[in-house]
Amino acid sequence: PSLAQADVGIAIGAGTDVAIASASVVLMNSKLNDVLNAIDISKATVRRIRYNFGWALVYNMCMIPFAAGAFYPLIHYALPPFM
Repeated sequence: PSLAQADVGIAIGAGTDVAIASASVVLMNSKLNDVLNAIDISKATVRRIRYNFGWALVYNMCMIPFAAGAFYPLIHYALPPFM
């Protein structure tokens, strides 16, 4: 079916078993407003993933050189190897 070939498939819980089995998202109600809610939730999820990726990138850019001892000549402190 075309629902299986789609990138994201949304099926309604009252639909056929084939549609429910091949859908990425299954809505339990037959309200079309739930489609908008599912899209909003997916956008918020992607936004949170990007936000966390950005913070992880900044953290690693700062802390990997610190853990490697690049700042030892400046601050005369190094992390112990067992940390």
